[in-house]
Amino acid sequence: MANAIQPRWLYQRLIFLSNIQFLGGNRNFSSETSSGSQRNVEKIAVVGGGITGLASAYFASQRYPSASITLFESSNRLGGAVESAYVPIGKGTTVVCERGPRTLRANAPRAPVTYDLIQALGLRDSLITVPKQCQTAGQRYILYPDHLVSIPAFNPAAVRRHIAYIPAPSTLQARQLIRLLYVLATEPLFNGLLGSLFRSISFSAPRPPDIHDESMGSFLARRFGHRLVDNLGSAVVNGLYAGDIYRLSAKALLPSLWKLETRAEEEKKKISQSGFPGFMLQSVRKSRRTDTQGENDMSLAAQSRQREDSLLARLRRGPAGELETSLKDASVFSFKRGLQELPSALEAALIRAKNVHLHTGISVQNIGHCSSGLALSISDQKKMTTIQPFTHVIATTPYNHVLSAINLENPPMATATVMLVTLCFAAPFVNHPHRGFGYLIPNSVPAHQNPEHALGVVFDSDAMPDQDSLPSASQDGLYQQVPSTKITVVLGGHWWDERSAAALPTEAEGVRMARRLLRRHLGITEDPVANVVTLRRNAIPQYEVGHCERMARLREQLLERFAGRLRVAGASYRGIGVHDCVFSARSVVEALELDGLTGLECFADGEKT
Repeated sequence: MANAIQPRWLYQRLIFLSNIQFLGGNRNFSSETSSGSQRNVEKIAVVGGGITGLASAYFASQRYPSASITLFESSNRLGGAVESAYVPIGKGTTVVCERGPRTLRANAPRAPVTYDLIQALGLRDSLITVPKQCQTAGQRYILYPDHLVSIPAFNPAAVRRHIAYIPAPSTLQARQLIRLLYVLATEPLFNGLLGSLFRSISFSAPRPPDIHDESMGSFLARRFGHRLVDNLGSAVVNGLYAGDIYRLSAKALLPSLWKLETRAEEEKKKISQSGFPGFMLQSVRKSRRTDTQGENDMSLAAQSRQREDSLLARLRRGPAGELETSLKDASVFSFKRGLQELPSALEAALIRAKNVHLHTGISVQNIGHCSSGLALSISDQKKMTTIQPFTHVIATTPYNHVLSAINLENPPMATATVMLVTLCFAAPFVNHPHRGFGYLIPNSVPAHQNPEHALGVVFDSDAMPDQDSLPSASQDGLYQQVPSTKITVVLGGHWWDERSAAALPTEAEGVRMARRLLRRHLGITEDPVANVVTLRRNAIPQYEVGHCERMARLREQLLERFAGRLRVAGASYRGIGVHDCVFSARSVVEALELDGLTGLECFADGEKT
């Protein structure tokens, strides 16, 4: 089998330095910051060179052009989990295989920050998209109990507002609606669904008064019952977080639904205490107080939300908003050379920046105090340790590393390990007749149907059909799709929580497991011509029950110890997606000159805003 061609960083640097037009090179990200407040931001350290760290360093270089910015990355490459491999499959053909995230949602609420970055880095012409109305956007599957159940995906306004932005059309066409109704009526996967929905409308168990957070599974089961949670909810959570639905926090991951229920419970209590007329009078008085409330009376979390809403509104009035509008009919997007283009372009831009210094193979062991602000104890791969002073530090490494670096004894954050096995087949459409984005595997599937402990399968060639293409035979500048099939099997997650590092499968074992699973589920017996296997150890933070309270406590500890000079951003805190990471980087950098902040202000009230 052919091996993956790994991107060479020197090659990438030369390519991007020579070919990318930095459209945002003269853009001033500091236009809304007074020069007086910027004088305090003199020497910034960014800890971690993943997508959050690269974005933080880039935004800081633009907003604070007179400051010195140094980025430290412990590994020998930048980009973190965002990584693409380029795999030869014969006849001079190379395909793109993702070793981490595969696509980005075009309609995500925080996407404008990413769009602004794409514009600034000159990557717009490299974008490739999948329309909402195409088969891959509207077709999903769930395996249950031994076959794939087709589910036409759609994202109505109520779901977008309170649950999640699904990369799918907002409405169903008549044919899709008829198909959905047929599936609901005939498939065992949906047995008891109508009863569960009726129960959620007519009766649901109230939240116990002493409960300040609960698992997503428990939260949903109180309304819909455990059958629906185990069959549908667990499949979605496996696909999004690789986590156990009965351990992940409803308060952190379903914040809108949690707040709706909290508000409803409070209103029920007020009505029972004062009667309906008294409750209505209290509501009017509260509304009047809210209308006249000034910013000084707002909570810290509300002020943070207001700043971030203002940031998104400002971006939507500029080039980012124009790009967002142009992609309104797209479900997901990537780049011609894979998502790797984003961190590679960031790296190239930072190399060009006169006030930025990039260091790989350097780990930050400790963050302490010194006369000029903060002192970083750094160590290279030869174990040589030095101390460097900074006025501000942005830590983008995982939560557990931050705890270690600042000597906090808080309980560690749980993480999930996953193995991504991408198989490349010479023949096209080997997943026929199951065309679409892929399928998820719920926890309720019988063990003999999923002994490999897979979380789901992605039909990569369908999910991003325009990524692998060749010049047409006529050499007229047009491109045609490479006649091959890529399929990725995602293994592990919460199923591997109790496994030691020695018990994890090898790459060869992962390929065998993936092939067995595809043979059992899809009848695929063809030999792949290439494969790419990526083991991501402890890669996905798990926002387990109590996450918001843990973040609120960390905010207080950071403020007490570092007085706002140490800020945190990244996947461990406010969202694990690329859009979330880029957004958190921009949010932290834009508020760096403000005193008394940590990057966790949204948790100041013990809630997530």
